[in-house]
Amino acid sequence: MENLTMGQIMGFITFITVFIGGITTIIAFLKSFIAKILKPIDEKIDKLQNISSEGRNNIELELIKIILVNFINDIENGVTKTPIQKQNAYELYDRYKVLGGNSYVHDRWSKLIKEGKI
Repeated sequence: MENLTMGQIMGFITFITVFIGGITTIIAFLKSFIAKILKPIDEKIDKLQNISSEGRNNIELELIKIILVNFINDIENGVTKTPIQKQNAYELYDRYKVLGGNSYVHDRWSKLIKEGKI
């Protein structure tokens, strides 16, 4: 240690400086690279978050309508449903009405109730 020259000390300082600079450059590159990869995902998440409650309700209404139509078709074709399936259908139908659903589903549902099938 006592025989360190000024050149060796400067070489060590230069090495440390270059090493820290290299690490900083690599970190900056990785941050920008990851940001580019995540940007499309962030944009899609933003679009999903910006869907209005009306839009979500319309999607929910359409999905419930599909489920109810399939349930009604099964009943009309003689497929036996369990009490739990029927209860679930009633709950979905109630939600369907709350969301403003009032179409052929309502007519077919009422008909099946009058016939005592559900």
